[in-house]
This record gives sequence, structure tokens and C-alpha cells, in this order.
Amino acid sequence: MKRVLLNAMASTAGGGTTYLRNVLPRLAGKSGKEIIPPDLFFHLLVPRNICRGYLQFAGPRITIETAPVSGGILSRWWWEQTRLRGYLREHQIDVLISLGNFALFHSPVTQILFNRNALYFSEDFKRDLISRKQYGMLLGHLLKSRLAKASIRQADINVTPTIAFANLISEDRSLRECRFEVLPFGFDPSIFQAGDSNPDQDSAAKIDSGENCCRVLYVSHYNYFRNFETLIHSLPEMKKKIREMTGKRLQLLLTTDLKRGAVYGGYDSTSVAELIDRMGVRNDIVMLGNVPYQNLHTIYRLADLFVCPSYAESFGHPLLEAMASGVPVVAANLPVHREICEEAAIYFDVFNPVDLAQKCASLLSDANLKASLKERGKNQAAKFTWDIHVNKLCQLIERC
Repeated sequence: MKRVLLNAMASTAGGGTTYLRNVLPRLAGKSGKEIIPPDLFFHLLVPRNICRGYLQFAGPRITIETAPVSGGILSRWWWEQTRLRGYLREHQIDVLISLGNFALFHSPVTQILFNRNALYFSEDFKRDLISRKQYGMLLGHLLKSRLAKASIRQADINVTPTIAFANLISEDRSLRECRFEVLPFGFDPSIFQAGDSNPDQDSAAKIDSGENCCRVLYVSHYNYFRNFETLIHSLPEMKKKIREMTGKRLQLLLTTDLKRGAVYGGYDSTSVAELIDRMGVRNDIVMLGNVPYQNLHTIYRLADLFVCPSYAESFGHPLLEAMASGVPVVAANLPVHREICEEAAIYFDVFNPVDLAQKCASLLSDANLKASLKERGKNQAAKFTWDIHVNKLCQLIERC
């Protein structure tokens, strides 16, 4: 028998909660096709304020517990460093899986660390913060980056969702001797391939669904590394090229609201809002605001093209969503994006708005290329499943 602790104290929102909601039912044997080895038993450690949402997965194979700690990353990290070793010994844990980028130092048991934040290894992000004079954010980022790198050295096994991200980490000489395993995240395409449905009334009223409009979609909340600025800079040229090559108008659909004074997770959208006005493209952009995940498929179905200009990523679920929805993809030329999409996307130079505009216009004007990318995209998205991820995770645990 092997007891495994999933330390999910950092999984409070976004990708962390999505991961748990897909992995836990499979570990509990309530979903998925893979058979979990009978000798594996799991303890899940989650923050008290979100524990209730996971109690449904408790059972003979999974124990759900909370820790008496709240607050940000530092308070969680301190609790882990001072109390978690005692928990491991008390519950006779054999393998610790740390899901949130930061490890338990001097773990008494084998530790698997999940690394998913590419910003800790991005020189572009540091340069971006400096150019914006975000020195306070830069200091915090540098401290967390050092902690993330020290954590990698502490872990027995480091998991990354892509080969490209593992290679990026290994560019740091101090980390080259660390052990890495690649476990791609899963994806559930069913909601994006379900029957026809329409967006909510408010979204439908904003979007031009007519045949004389090319709708370019970018699904992302606002933050700096999503590279909205390159996308906005590309719009005048993109509008011109699309009009020349297709005779249609352009409408950019965003699942955020870029306005002066708005701050999203510490990222201030004032500068990009001012850029939109300087470029004279506000009337070409539809700000949909935050679209609930269960409604996203209705927006993808209206899109003629999906664009992903991010300059730092470790994976890319929106790329899978777009491909599964049959929407052609134009993505920044990053190794991670190429690994996720392979031949099912067109790539542009990351910070080159003219190249982005030309690639989008060329794709939108080529019916054969669009049809080819749609077919390739659906096949590519089908390669990423949660069943495969959980099966490989269990194999990794059993090898520990």
C-alpha cells in the first residue's frame, strides 16, 4: 500500500481548481476509463474556504483534509515549512505531491513538484515589468522566482506539462541536474463539441455575427505576459489587410474589459486602454468581460479565428479549446505553443504586430487553409485527455 498526499493549499482558483475537479473523480474511480492501482490511497490537503467543494470525492480511496492557515503565498509557505513534515509522519505518507510550484524543503518522503508558472523563468516578463516601472511587482517576482528555483532543487521529481517548459527551466545551469518528468495536462472537449447554442443576450448584442465580419477571438483575462499590446498594435494593419483580402470588416472579441484604472490580479490595464484610444481601434473591439467557462463554447462558435499572442506559457488550454471548437489558430511562435498545436496552427514572431496582422489576414482569406487547420486542430486537441494524465501520474507514483 502506498499513501500519497496531494498538497493543494495553493489551488484556490483558476488552473489549480480546474486540475483538481478533473483529476479527483478519476483518482476516486468515479470518472474516466483508466483503472487506478488498488494499492494507491490519497490524502488531499486544501484550504478551508474551498474544502466543501471537494467533499463529494471523499471515500475509501481519498481523504479530504484542510489546514488552519489562510492568507497569501508567504503564510501558506511558512505553514508548510513548519507543520507539513509532522503531517507526513503522522499519516504515514509515502509520496508528497506539491501542486503549487513551491516545494517542502527537506521533505522526509519522496516529493513530486508540479511546475506550471512560466513567468518564474521568463526574461521577457522581467523586461516587461522594468519597462512599465513596476518595481514593486518586480521585486516580488524575483523573490518568488528564487523560491521556485530552490524548490526545484529540493524536489525528487519535477513535473512539467510540456517538454518545452522543462527545457526552459533547464536553461538555468543550477537546475540542469534536476530530474524532470513531462505530464501534459488533460482537456475535456465535450462542452466545446456539444450541440449548437447561443451566447447570452448581452454578448450576442455586441458581436457582429453577419457574413461581412471577420471575428478574431482572444480568450484571456488581462495580464502583462498575455501580450495584449502587440495584439492592439496589430489592429490597424490587420483591419486594412482583411478589408483588402476578404472585403470584410474586423471585430476583435476579448473576454476581458480593458479600461483605465482597472486592476486585474495586480495588473493595471490603464496603459493598454490608452493604447486602444491612441490607435483609434476602440470601435473594432468587443469587450465581453469575464465569460463563465460553461458559456465559453458559445463564443468560440462565433469566431472565425483564434489568436494567442502570449509571450510566456507553460501549457495552453485556450489553444485546445479553440482547436476542439474547430476555430483556426494563429499563435505566438513559442516552443510551448508549437508543442501544443504542432501543425494545427499558424505562428507569428512574438512581438511583431505586422507579422501578426499579415498571418491573420492571410489565414482568413484562404478557405482551404482554414478548413485544413480546423480538421488538424480537432485531431490535435483529442491527444490531450485527463484519463491519460491520471494514468501517467499513477505510473510515476508507483515508480517512486
